[in-house]
Amino acid sequence: MTGSYMLLRNAYKVYVQRENYAYFYGAKNVVLTDGVMDDLISVYWDEHFSRYDKKQLEAIRNYSRGKIGLDCSGLITLISGIYGSSGQLYDACPKKTSIVEGKAGSLVWRPGHVGIDLGYGYCMHIPSEMHTLEIAKLQAIGFEKSGELPGYDYSEAINK
Repeated sequence: MTGSYMLLRNAYKVYVQRENYAYFYGAKNVVLTDGVMDDLISVYWDEHFSRYDKKQLEAIRNYSRGKIGLDCSGLITLISGIYGSSGQLYDACPKKTSIVEGKAGSLVWRPGHVGIDLGYGYCMHIPSEMHTLEIAKLQAIGFEKSGELPGYDYSEAINK
């Protein structure tokens, strides 16, 4: 079992290179070429991309082109090595608590969105198109629950 500090270390390593990353729904750590974006838009059209008009989609593509694409669950996969949608990742957590009881390195969750608890009331997440990784107050994002990811030891993790 690996200490939860490894999750925080991995999160930091990604965050310091945040200019290389762009939120793109369905992307899981892949370079966003026009072909990749076309494929993701096609696959997730009904589920996600149909909400955008042609001009908005072009702006998203221009912002994202050449960057490494992640959606929120893709970020957690990159940090933890655990794959799944936001709901699947939360369901896989063997110990679930409230946000207040969560520990640094824990997954933080609300329906349809995940991030990682950094401790001291902060989290890291990748929110939406035309954004990269952000650090924010847990309460401001509206995360509802916390879960300890499987395979990680949280016995030394802070709870502040």
